[in-house]
Amino acid sequence: MGTARISVRDRSGGVTLVELITVIAMIAVLASIAMPSLAAALLNQRLRAAGTDLVSALLIARSEAIKRGAPVEIAPQTPGDWKSGWKVAAVASGEQIDKKDPPGHRVEVTRAPAVVTYERNGRLPVAAVVRFEFSDSEGDPGIRRRCVTLDPSGMPRLVASSCP
Repeated sequence: MGTARISVRDRSGGVTLVELITVIAMIAVLASIAMPSLAAALLNQRLRAAGTDLVSALLIARSEAIKRGAPVEIAPQTPGDWKSGWKVAAVASGEQIDKKDPPGHRVEVTRAPAVVTYERNGRLPVAAVVRFEFSDSEGDPGIRRRCVTLDPSGMPRLVASSCP
């Protein structure tokens, strides 16, 4: 009878507990480094989406005012609070044309008027520039603000900077 030899190839190919803990620790370290930049990227995306949603709603309001030949307004869902979302409605009938949900966590809306009304010709009733500014409610300097401006002709424009 011979002695049984166990070669390296005969052992099972699993991982040891020490190797598993090492890999988990490395993943945890990398995740903790990546989390702040991921949070900033998500907030920047929320600000960009809020600005784009407002521009979309403004264009819908302008188009509807021209189509209907009657004033159409865009206003916050909760009076005075643009963070609650906004709605587009016909002034005369109150018919809701469009609605946007709140822009999301940490999105602050400033410099906004109480309402924006488009006249039947698609222009604003005032000869001034109207501005909306979207920013981080916690004031993180690494987050880019978004500014939506409306010229008296009623055309909205979105830029990735603070409002002048």
